[in-house]
Amino acid sequence: MVKDWINIQRPLFGAFLETHIQENNLRRIRNAIPIDWEFFGNYEHHNLGRIIVVWDPSVRVFICKASAQAVTCGIFLMAENINYTVTFVYGFNTVSERMVLWEELVDVHDSTPVLNSPWVALGDFNQIIRLSQHSGYPTALIDDSGIEDIVSVMQDAELFECQAKGSPFTWWNNSGSSPISKRIDHALINPSWVATFPYSFADFLEPKQSDHAPCLFRIPSISRHKRKPFKFYHDITDHPEYPSVVSEAWTSAVVEGSHQFKLVRRMKLLKPGLRELNKSHYSGISERVKHQSAIVERFQTSLFRCCKQLIKLLRNNKQPRLREQQKRKERKWELLY
Repeated sequence: MVKDWINIQRPLFGAFLETHIQENNLRRIRNAIPIDWEFFGNYEHHNLGRIIVVWDPSVRVFICKASAQAVTCGIFLMAENINYTVTFVYGFNTVSERMVLWEELVDVHDSTPVLNSPWVALGDFNQIIRLSQHSGYPTALIDDSGIEDIVSVMQDAELFECQAKGSPFTWWNNSGSSPISKRIDHALINPSWVATFPYSFADFLEPKQSDHAPCLFRIPSISRHKRKPFKFYHDITDHPEYPSVVSEAWTSAVVEGSHQFKLVRRMKLLKPGLRELNKSHYSGISERVKHQSAIVERFQTSLFRCCKQLIKLLRNNKQPRLREQQKRKERKWELLY
């Protein structure tokens, strides 16, 4: 279900906030994300790995700081040449335990990377920010403990709620007799984020089978470049660098798992090298053939105007190159599947 959600929504990165994924059970995460995605879990700080960050290989993710309640990452979108800071939050259940989280957010705010960087802190804070974020408001008596703490840290860290769409509540207690809903999941941004991405917003979607609404943070100003599907052209096997490119990709990384997984993973690792080889030596082959044909035609015309012996010599030098490029062009479309 998670993999289908990722394929439909097409996020570039995100985080699972889960309390039941032990480190020796990480195959659940591997099976839930696309096969070439990377991931990081905060197991050094909590044995249940409460925060698992996942990302598409087109994104550079640098883990700046990790704890039991938060993971702060530097994000670099290579295609758009954009970088910013993201803190994924999963707050503990009690007010006293969350005090450590509030201190950490202030520390992140004071750190050098964030001082001049767009920053968003999002996730399950396990805390409402105001009474109206409880479904019992205004008729029921609502526990307001912790509100003063989170409001204070938002002021100290210069964070405020970003625009949001979807349900006003993000968590349900799944009780038929005494239903309660709260907004304890938040997306908080700093002034630099607003200046850089003024139209961004948090979209809280339908919870499906979870008791929490998943949050999809959208940045409309960032255009997504759809990558062309990979194609293997037969002509690339004639290039002298082809064997070394294949060998390097096949042996450069240690791949663990089933034989089928190893094969698929290594073939994916091979794609970047083959793309670069094709781009460097075979891109625009039709234009190259056209250009070389024009050169040969000019020499053929000159046969009737200039010294026939000299032109013939030059012509013999150019035609083999034309035939070679024509051959490449013909083989380019012989795809191997």
